[in-house]
Amino acid sequence: MMTALETGLTAPAFSLSIYYNKYIHLWELSVAKRPANAVTFRKRADTLALEIKARIVAGEFRPGDRLPRERDLAEEYGVSKWTIRETLKSLEVQGLVRIGTGPNGGATLVEVSESRAMEQLCQFFYFRPLTAAQIYEVRVILEPELAASAVGRLNEAQLVELEELLRHAEAPADTKEKRRSQRAAELAFHDVIASASPNTWLAFNCRMMNRLLADKVVFGRMHLSPHQKFARDNCHWHEKLLAAFRAEDREVVRKLMAGHIQAAASYMVQLEAEIDPRQLMAGNE
Repeated sequence: MMTALETGLTAPAFSLSIYYNKYIHLWELSVAKRPANAVTFRKRADTLALEIKARIVAGEFRPGDRLPRERDLAEEYGVSKWTIRETLKSLEVQGLVRIGTGPNGGATLVEVSESRAMEQLCQFFYFRPLTAAQIYEVRVILEPELAASAVGRLNEAQLVELEELLRHAEAPADTKEKRRSQRAAELAFHDVIASASPNTWLAFNCRMMNRLLADKVVFGRMHLSPHQKFARDNCHWHEKLLAAFRAEDREVVRKLMAGHIQAAASYMVQLEAEIDPRQLMAGNE
């Protein structure tokens, strides 16, 4: 068996290539053992899409790389060009490739955007109830840890951005439109914190919740006065958080964020906040 050094691959890519080869080998064995009259549960195009994704994971293709031409892929896999086109279309729908036309066309690998991933996750909730209260049950656990992970990692530009968002949210909101702008700034404050976290998975989950709260929430109580009180309380917490971030005091940041999210959850109950199922259908890109 060859080593990573002999193949010229990095250790992680070499390990993934071994996984890919084992995956293909097991798939071939399963096909060989399948009775002649067995039902084909997966179309060939779907199987090819999985094989190409395994090659992506193995590091064979990177974002910006152009995949081999249809003719070359068809020859490599021993299938028709129509099957390859169906495969590439499937990958395009999943957001993994961009297909161009003309002499310089073809399939180019693209990195799945965060917005695209969030849009796909929203579809999960088409058939499952999701409430603002459920979001806050999770948010009160994750946000303090997210904030703590960002301590000492926020650069001066990010700290300035937090300050600007805070000042924007402090401006008196005497109309519903201004309050919506305030609310967007309040949640953007948390997105900036997430951008400084070294934990990609934690940051993605927190930004996903922020996106839901920003775009998908409707309020049963629309009177401006309680919303203004909510805004003032958010500014109070954000002011203290900004000072703690500048002081790089991790435990104070964690404690403040926990109190902030708990207070915000209480306001969401008072304002009768709910996720609007129709808004889940709205695209994020």
